[in-house]
Amino acid sequence: MKVSEEPVTAFLRGSYRLLILALLEHSRMHGYQILKLVERITGHKPKISTFYSILNEMERRGLLSSYIEEDKRIYGLTEKGRHSLNEFRSRVGDGAVRIIDIILKPRPL
Repeated sequence: MKVSEEPVTAFLRGSYRLLILALLEHSRMHGYQILKLVERITGHKPKISTFYSILNEMERRGLLSSYIEEDKRIYGLTEKGRHSLNEFRSRVGDGAVRIIDIILKPRPL
C-alpha cells in the first residue's frame, strides 16, 4: 500500500487482479468490458491507465492472453491464470470470506 493511499483504495487495487481472473474464467472480454464490470461490481472506477497497466502486467506474467479482434484487444484466462485463481480459492478463499465478513459486520472477536 502506498503511504498516502486510503485503505479502501488499497483494498480495491489489491483485489483487481483476482477479480479480473474470476471475470475471465468463463468468457473472453475486451479491456473496456472488464473495466466496466469491475466498476459495476466494486462501485469504484479504476483509473484507466492503472487498469490497463494491470492487464498488461498480468499478460506479461502469463496469467492472461490476448488478441486483437475488430480493433479491440480481447483478453482471456490462460492455464496459469486459471491455476492461480484456483490456488487462491483453495488456499485463501475461506479466510478471505472471514476477513470480509469481519470488516463488514464488526463484532467482538
